[in-house]
Amino acid sequence: MHRPSKARGCARGRGRTRPRQGASPSHPVRLATGALVLPAPDGSCQGSDLRPSADDLEQIRTATLCLINRERAGHGESPLRVNAQLALAAQWHTESMVAGGYFAHVGPSGRDALDRMRAAGYIASPRVGYEIGENIAWGTGQLSTPRAIVAAWMGSPGHRANILDARYRDTAIGVSSHLPGSLGRGAPGGIYTQDFGVIVAG
Repeated sequence: MHRPSKARGCARGRGRTRPRQGASPSHPVRLATGALVLPAPDGSCQGSDLRPSADDLEQIRTATLCLINRERAGHGESPLRVNAQLALAAQWHTESMVAGGYFAHVGPSGRDALDRMRAAGYIASPRVGYEIGENIAWGTGQLSTPRAIVAAWMGSPGHRANILDARYRDTAIGVSSHLPGSLGRGAPGGIYTQDFGVIVAG
């Protein structure tokens, strides 16, 4: 069964902050900062129907971002580019949910999306402003594919608003082929985090 986070679960924010340090996730995103992932000329996104496994996490991330950028293009918005700091934050949170057995934007320690983006260095100076967002989702079987996850997000007003927000410029996808023990009843699946952001003038 697929359960994207509810509208209340779409983290959004803006403001100023200071960076904090954090450890690297165990499955880092390998797409380079600034990478632009777009559909093929026929509109397809390779890997969209893959189910997450330990061997294809990068393909899953790429396919998910391709589908996101296809949705943005279809609504007249600019594509999002991969950001290495958001990649750390997104993968941290995905792995935290698996290890901690929860599905939420705020972890057991109280750390939220803003805290994770600070720790990753995305918001690197107290002199700049920012706008950020986060979507999370999980699914089992065919409902764990990038195609199913993005379709579920687009079907939820809050998640859709993050995906189509014209202000965002940066993004990254965190994904794991494991589910928190509280989800999925032992069935294979995947859990996703997509972080969004833009650094704006102070």
